Amino acid sequence: MLNRNPQIDLLRVLAMLMIVCGHFVYHGVHHISVSEAAPVSFSPSLAGRLNFIFLQFLGYSCNIATNIFFLITGYFLVRPRTLSYAVDKSYKQWKTIVFYSLSIYVVLCASGFSVFSLRHAIEQLTPIYSRNYWFMSTYIVLLLLSPFVSKSLDALSKKEYQGLLFVLLLINFAEGKFGYGSIFSGGMSLVFALSLFSLGGYIRKYPLRERRYFPLVCLSVYVGISLSLTFYSYFGQVLGLVDVGQPLHLKSMANNSIPLLCSVCFFLVFTPPPNRLCLPAIVSRLSVSVSPYVLAVYLIHDNRLFRSVLWDNIVRPLDYLDSYWFMPYCLVTVLLIFALCVTIEYIRQKIASLF
Repeated sequence: MLNRNPQIDLLRVLAMLMIVCGHFVYHGVHHISVSEAAPVSFSPSLAGRLNFIFLQFLGYSCNIATNIFFLITGYFLVRPRTLSYAVDKSYKQWKTIVFYSLSIYVVLCASGFSVFSLRHAIEQLTPIYSRNYWFMSTYIVLLLLSPFVSKSLDALSKKEYQGLLFVLLLINFAEGKFGYGSIFSGGMSLVFALSLFSLGGYIRKYPLRERRYFPLVCLSVYVGISLSLTFYSYFGQVLGLVDVGQPLHLKSMANNSIPLLCSVCFFLVFTPPPNRLCLPAIVSRLSVSVSPYVLAVYLIHDNRLFRSVLWDNIVRPLDYLDSYWFMPYCLVTVLLIFALCVTIEYIRQKIASLF
């Protein structure tokens, strides 16, 4: 615990909370619109419109979460590590993934929410290959490549590093413009993950100069962009300026230049020179204590077989769309999911340490 970075640990915790919030929107409410023609429409009441705006903001502001985790990985692993370190870390992650994939499948079958089949059982034993968790499939490959990527990045001069980032970002944002976009780009692609890994490494290797209000500026840019997209989407649909079938769709915004800018701005708030971001002692201790367990939050609540059970049978956010209680219900639900999953992982690790 002594060597942990409280700011980065807090960033991990916040990023995982963002992931749960994002899934509340994407998987719980699905496509959101103020039009009755849309799959999920909101009433013209004040509560309905406020909830729509709230969900749009939540979707846009939380869309950066997986980007943050890739940036953190590059920030720490840009300094060359051995292949054995990468293999060992990947193996530990793989064991945790298999444990939750198999355990959740057994529970779902026993409770009648799923029917046992040999194909599904094999998928739970091979979650990386089966891409039960797209993020973890990409993350494991990134870990295994990290020793080679880090050594290559370490050999570059600052100008060469900047040139590489330019090329990588150009490839990722070339969708529909050049032939490479549809092949390599997108948040689920390894190239996008490598781009964020390299960007996180650059921030670690060449930190920005100290500026008094820099964290506040970064946070303001992040919040400002999220609010701008939210109100553009809302008024665009109300005034008929945006096609309700294809509004500023939340998921389509996940990996273009706008959320990348938001990701970097939010990331820089927590990766300043020493002593710029001072956390209260209780926040530091809590972040350091909780951070080692946050991966399980993703593995449990976003399990491919459990996802519909959680959002459609347990949480049921669609029942509260036109209620003033919707916003507090959303926030409390997210915190409860996070706390429960962290507790389960804490118990699992304690039991595993006995063997």
